[in-house]
Amino acid sequence: MDISSVGGSALTPEVQAQYAVKCILASRQTDYVTGALIQDAAEISDEAMQRYMAEKTAE
Repeated sequence: MDISSVGGSALTPEVQAQYAVKCILASRQTDYVTGALIQDAAEISDEAMQRYMAEKTAE
């Protein structure tokens, strides 16, 4: 989302500000989701490595 596209539009400054806030909030939410996915992947990788090492130790 790019707020610069609404700068020259017929939207009122209030509506432009509301749009900008929504863009910022959406961006923050995207960062949160991305972080959660990375953390989940790291935890899954750690668990997989622990299982692999346990199997290797058992051999």
